[in-house]
Amino acid sequence: MEMYFATIPIIIYATMHLYNNLGQRKEFYYANLGLLFYLFTSTAIFLLYELATVLKYDSFLSRLIQVNILLQYAKFGLFFYQWKLIYFNKND
Repeated sequence: MEMYFATIPIIIYATMHLYNNLGQRKEFYYANLGLLFYLFTSTAIFLLYELATVLKYDSFLSRLIQVNILLQYAKFGLFFYQWKLIYFNKND
């Protein structure tokens, strides 16, 4: 339950930030998308993890952990792409 109380405000804030920047310059756009995508899917995975624990599906649990790790790598990939856009494409 603590995970949901911690992630739901971040998901709401990231969604509001994404919505408010629709017509403006997209600074931190990919980082925000990566964070939002990871938090949505990670929350769903942890819900499925709890359900699989209750129903005793042990083979399904290891796949959920692997999917969560892959989503973490995708989030870091979007973070590094945003970092590249900010610091290596300066036209000053």
